[in-house]
Amino acid sequence: MSSTIEEVRALLAGFVQSPWRDLHFRSGGWSLFMAKADGGANPMLARAGAAVAAVAAALRDVTAPHLGIFSARVAPGTQVEPGTVIGQIDKLGEATDVVSEVAGRIAAVLPRDGDLVEYGAPLVRMESR
Repeated sequence: MSSTIEEVRALLAGFVQSPWRDLHFRSGGWSLFMAKADGGANPMLARAGAAVAAVAAALRDVTAPHLGIFSARVAPGTQVEPGTVIGQIDKLGEATDVVSEVAGRIAAVLPRDGDLVEYGAPLVRMESR
């Protein structure tokens, strides 16, 4: 076991026994925050929250227009333009094309080919351009 993990365990054990409500360490490339129930807010979440919000704003889900069996027509990494068919949903033998409304890159295809998807289920996650 690395000495860093052992040091963190020792810090945690000491913190639990201490009167301190919260503790924040920064050393080199890592940070550690500990808090008890009545402790302060995690200062690392403010920075992480901003980064997560920026990534979430750049991602967009394309959702199922209705219930049916999904089959993808794109793979992760594919660049698409508005109107590109990204998949099909088969409902009782009738196939409906699912098209992209925006230009971007396919970040993930969420259901597997042949999966039953419900109305509004996310099918493809896109990074908008």
